[in-house]
Amino acid sequence: MNAKIKYGLSAAVLALIAAGASAPEILDQFLDEKEGNHTTAYRDGAGIWTICRGATRVDGKPVIPGMKLS
Repeated sequence: MNAKIKYGLSAAVLALIAAGASAPEILDQFLDEKEGNHTTAYRDGAGIWTICRGATRVDGKPVIPGMKLS
């Protein structure tokens, strides 16, 4: 069975785990694959305004349409 189908993880993530990578390194790869990194606000699958890797608040304020981060 394909490892990605069985575990829901890509070969890249599984390779990082097998190589003993740190949790932040593994999480970074996982988030890049699952969420991406959008520097302009967008609506996520639930219709919530989101930016970067799923942040819904920036400096304590909610993400709004048109917001951009660098």
